[in-house]
Amino acid sequence: MKKTILLLCACVIGYTATAQTANDSEDRFAKNEISSNILDLVIAGSLNVTYERMLSNNISLTGSATFFDTYGYYDAGYLEDTNAFSLRLSANFYVSKRRQFEGLYFYPLLKVRTGEVTSDYDIYVINDQGDFVQTDRRNYDISGFSAGVGIGNKWLIQDKFSVLVFGEVARNLGGNIENENADLGNVEPRFGINFGYRF
Repeated sequence: MKKTILLLCACVIGYTATAQTANDSEDRFAKNEISSNILDLVIAGSLNVTYERMLSNNISLTGSATFFDTYGYYDAGYLEDTNAFSLRLSANFYVSKRRQFEGLYFYPLLKVRTGEVTSDYDIYVINDQGDFVQTDRRNYDISGFSAGVGIGNKWLIQDKFSVLVFGEVARNLGGNIENENADLGNVEPRFGINFGYRF
């Protein structure tokens, strides 16, 4: 009887220690990450701040704010000034079954942007006949709402620092970008190299 009680106590203690270790491991697992798109800063002069919240099953939610935004990189070469601001939301689905929130992932995205861009030369618009016509305007509105998809890959360094490479394409669903600047079109590609910190 004593042996049975001792064996039962040993099993309970072992189970409790294992559960405690698992809980400690989950508590120590970083569930937040903040990063910035360096490619946006270098090419377009835009300042980007991104926050990612890790959920379960290798799924995370991301919110991103971009100051001095541009429409893709179409207008980066002749950008004189921008006051545009955008918010972007995405749900990230990581493919790896061996690594948590690392490696290849894909995501749907929603983006809303408001603001105006000033170019350093006259722009073209589409007139009522559907022709490209040069105007003497230097500014155009890039406000609108868009939806799209993207794919990326994330590398984690020492469980704290991340490097992320991604590409995405979004379709403009609000506003009339082509009437504002015919060079832009309604499909916006964007690429990024994010450096981040996980905590």
